[in-house]
Amino acid sequence: MTVAYVDPSSNIRDEIASGSGMPELPEKIWFHKTASAVIDAGRCIGCGGCIAACPSRSIGVADDGKPTLIKMCTGCSACWDYCPLAGLRVERLTKLLSDELTDSQAFPVVGDGQGENELGEFGVSAASSVTTNFRRPFIGGSDSLGRVSSAYSSRAISKAAGAQDGGVVTGIVAALMKAGEIDGAILAKKHDAFRSSPFLATSVEEVLGSAGSVYHQSHPLSILNQSLPAGVRRLAYVGTPCQISVLRALQKYPWQYRDTAAGAVVVTIALFCTRSFDPDSLEEAVRLSGVDTSSVSRLDIREGQLIAQDGLGVELLNSPVRRFSAAGLIGCEECLDFAGLNADIAIGNVGSERGRSSVLVRSEIGERMIESAASSLTLEILDDLTPISGIADQDRKRAEKTSARGIDSDGALWISYGEHLARYSGTDRSPKAPPGYRSYHFDVSC
Repeated sequence: MTVAYVDPSSNIRDEIASGSGMPELPEKIWFHKTASAVIDAGRCIGCGGCIAACPSRSIGVADDGKPTLIKMCTGCSACWDYCPLAGLRVERLTKLLSDELTDSQAFPVVGDGQGENELGEFGVSAASSVTTNFRRPFIGGSDSLGRVSSAYSSRAISKAAGAQDGGVVTGIVAALMKAGEIDGAILAKKHDAFRSSPFLATSVEEVLGSAGSVYHQSHPLSILNQSLPAGVRRLAYVGTPCQISVLRALQKYPWQYRDTAAGAVVVTIALFCTRSFDPDSLEEAVRLSGVDTSSVSRLDIREGQLIAQDGLGVELLNSPVRRFSAAGLIGCEECLDFAGLNADIAIGNVGSERGRSSVLVRSEIGERMIESAASSLTLEILDDLTPISGIADQDRKRAEKTSARGIDSDGALWISYGEHLARYSGTDRSPKAPPGYRSYHFDVSC
């Protein structure tokens, strides 16, 4: 028996089309359908993928901090196709990329608009030095951990002020910029312990000034839909696993009408991530724990604990992170990628002692970039990856339990709006009608 579901995104355009006997083309996606299924269903994870994918640059950020139309939607479906909570089946993409990686040892870098370059086979400068005694132990991998070519426990020799754990991410990016491997890096600029915003760093000083993680998704992929400064042609991208996956999709499936900097990204660095938080909700939760949030200078998550410190490093809070789960983005519960499966390099504090970071290298590009930055780091072989794989397994099981559409690495790469509606209707993540301001430009133009 076929079950009919009410589409909460339906509007006057649908009524006119239906009444005229000329219904919309099946599965043609306008932005308000993506908004209905993801943004206003409370599932948006703030990656900015829809903004980056929009060829007409019609999507911006509303006063509520969520994607919204800023001019007329063309109905191209890109916002749907590249959203990891909507049309894109990330686990299938991961499998496709993994198969390619096995064959070529490098994630593909695809020319796409501004990103077209002549950087050679692996998208890195031909001037990269090669250290013949650089040790590269093959580790292997698993479904939840992914393919790992080498793994290290590391710290920066000269740690940037404000950097967390080993300061390795900042150290690598700064070293690559000094070596001329990259011209810029898409990073997060910290505003306070709870909030950040994305920006394009084009100098070593800007890279060092951005040190310090903030657990806030602020649509960083949106930077890809901006024009690059003159002379900036090779980028590093640092972000969460979900962001890296969307970036990979944009690189693997470019479109001639999309003018994006995705193809300019030559190396990706993923941050281990179990979930991101809504900054206002997290700040309120920390305040209700008895902490003066105006005194919090730094937040960290280690061994399942949320740790808050003041500017002098005095610990203000050390509490199980699960106590703050209500402040987490619910869309993150559907993500099975803790360890940056689609990145060239993945970095986090799990599996290394305090003051150091675990570094998983996944591709030949990653190996060459670590080699280029090696003089700025201490690198010790990391033989035991079970702490990392343990958390990765937990995240995968959570996603399998939570995702209404299920986890299927052999399924179709793209999921239709109709299938999504059927899977999610009647659940606590059911599509909702977007508020007027979300799709105002669509409504007034139709």
